Amino acid sequence: MKVLFISSWYPNSTNPLKGVFVKKHATAIRKAGVEIEVLAITVNPRSGLFKKKFYREVDENGVVTHIIELNSFFYKFIHVDLIMQYAFLKKYYYRHVKPKFNPDIIHSNVIFPAGVLAYWLSKKEGKPHIITEHWSKVDKLMSRSIYSGSAKKAYASAKFVTVVSAFLKNSLSKYVNQADKIKVIPNVVNTEVFAYKEKDRNAAEIKFSCVAHWTNPKRPDLIFKALNEFSKNAGKKIILNIGGEGYLMEELKKSKWNFTINYLGNLHPQKLAELHQQSDYFLHASDIETFSIVIAEALATGTPVLASRAGAISELMNEDNGILSENTNESWLEGLKQITQKNYDNKLISKNSDSFSLLKIGNKFKELYDSLF
Repeated sequence: MKVLFISSWYPNSTNPLKGVFVKKHATAIRKAGVEIEVLAITVNPRSGLFKKKFYREVDENGVVTHIIELNSFFYKFIHVDLIMQYAFLKKYYYRHVKPKFNPDIIHSNVIFPAGVLAYWLSKKEGKPHIITEHWSKVDKLMSRSIYSGSAKKAYASAKFVTVVSAFLKNSLSKYVNQADKIKVIPNVVNTEVFAYKEKDRNAAEIKFSCVAHWTNPKRPDLIFKALNEFSKNAGKKIILNIGGEGYLMEELKKSKWNFTINYLGNLHPQKLAELHQQSDYFLHASDIETFSIVIAEALATGTPVLASRAGAISELMNEDNGILSENTNESWLEGLKQITQKNYDNKLISKNSDSFSLLKIGNKFKELYDSLF
């Protein structure tokens, strides 16, 4: 069985962190024994008028990956020009993919733009199409885009639509004509990297961590303000280690805070796992989440989590692995008090997160593929 993954969210030479969770799904599928290649078409900002770049590589996990980069100062216009994108994708597919890798299934990621492009290609090829949805803005697409008709047809004709959470399934159900066609398959955590390690605690300090791409809808302001108040009466040194970058964090750097802050920037998976393993608690504040891979990774290391009660986050959380807070300063401060007063079984937290492993997620996709033949 051969599967062609099509995505517009995928790591590329311009943005190596874009859509890493899609790449992890591809890795999981290959680990499950499925022949898979990736065809990614990405639109990226650059200073020049327009530059296209095509290349093929075999990534570190052995997945053959074809990248089409469309880079331009006018990237926003290209992003919504699906006719142009489809022309590039179709030409590349027939010249460089199909002659050596003729797929049995076309599997796209996120309805716009990749899902629509893959729908057009699957219709032309007469091949079954599966869509995996990660996106929380489908309602906006359906109400405002000239491609809403094609998006609805893509969902309607797809053999399956997989989503990363029950929250997203509920949101998407009004656009998919058969409820049993929607399957929940979570994001992947590399549990070999994000693994349990006994914590080396220091009685004189509490180490918190938080990691994100610090743009909307993330709410680092809630974390900073709550820690600022909490540190006044904690009786211990409060340390916050921060992974990731983004304009929201740049704003917070301008203020003075009465706790220790270490800005670590973007971290490779091994360093990120070490950050979790060395932390007493993980903090994640956001207005909406369709899954939250950073929470799942923290839990996989056995680290308790204080997080917003937003979107799909509650599906990852229970009384044994952390606390949910409303997105107010008062609720976050109370959450900090509660989580630091409770005793957690770190090893059990890690053990209960093995459902996100590469092999288990890969096998879930393989079962869907097998059911089509």
